[in-house]
Amino acid sequence: MLIFCFSCGTNNKPLSDDQKDGIKKEIKEVVNTFIKGIEEANADMVMESFLDSPDFVDITNGMVFSYNDLVAMKPNFDAILNQKCTIINEKYTFLDKSTVLYTAETRWSTNYKDGHSSITDPQAFLIIFKKIDDRWKVIYLVDSNVEKNVLNISSKGLNQVELMKKFSGKFKGELGNDTVVISEIKSFGISGLEANQKMLYKDKVLSEEKNVWGYDKKLDKYICARIWKDSPEIVLMAFGFTSENTCERIPLEFISNPEQATSKAIYEFKSPDLTVKTDIVNGKPVRTYSFTRVK
Repeated sequence: MLIFCFSCGTNNKPLSDDQKDGIKKEIKEVVNTFIKGIEEANADMVMESFLDSPDFVDITNGMVFSYNDLVAMKPNFDAILNQKCTIINEKYTFLDKSTVLYTAETRWSTNYKDGHSSITDPQAFLIIFKKIDDRWKVIYLVDSNVEKNVLNISSKGLNQVELMKKFSGKFKGELGNDTVVISEIKSFGISGLEANQKMLYKDKVLSEEKNVWGYDKKLDKYICARIWKDSPEIVLMAFGFTSENTCERIPLEFISNPEQATSKAIYEFKSPDLTVKTDIVNGKPVRTYSFTRVK
């Protein structure tokens, strides 16, 4: 009994600032490995941080998982291309010299191999670390997050503002049956664009419209407002380049669930003077036509 009490008293002895700083560095190394594993979609690296024990518990948005449950879920990582974590703030609470409570507020962006992406914001971790056999291990993890699907987030560091300049200029689109579209797009302000467009049939104006694009920094996408001269309605769309020469457009209402968009347009910039546009409805291409620059 005396030995037990002495052990308890020693473990609960207040830690000095130097001791706390040393423990923080040790735990931060484990946290960095844990986050790197998630960012690289490396399940084995993530699992290295966890205690392989029936005592381990993971709670994610109200669902409880054991260590073996997480092992069984490792194939889920195969669907992920990569992820990026931004730590907003973090805190260490020392329960004793071998037990530390770590909390962090973060945000994440995720790119999937099937082409869709998501943003997780806000997201919070509550992790209990225990020093076992001279190694810090996660014995308890709570993950609370809000995830939203978004238009494809490029993993190639594409500069959306610069790439959108490809749309600038005066272009003529041949729709067939003596019908053409004349679109003139100019820069507006620091990063905006504005366009005047007409549809003509044998030189007779069928419709006129104006488009205005603005850059959304948080989404890293362009939002476009489209109005017609003879209609009170407005249509909002989201534009984003998925490669240096390919841009996708979806209705803004589907920005949180792009895979559910009933319509989509893909613009392929074949050259500075030629753009090919493909309209897709319910996942199937329905029309493809070309826009050529008017000299």
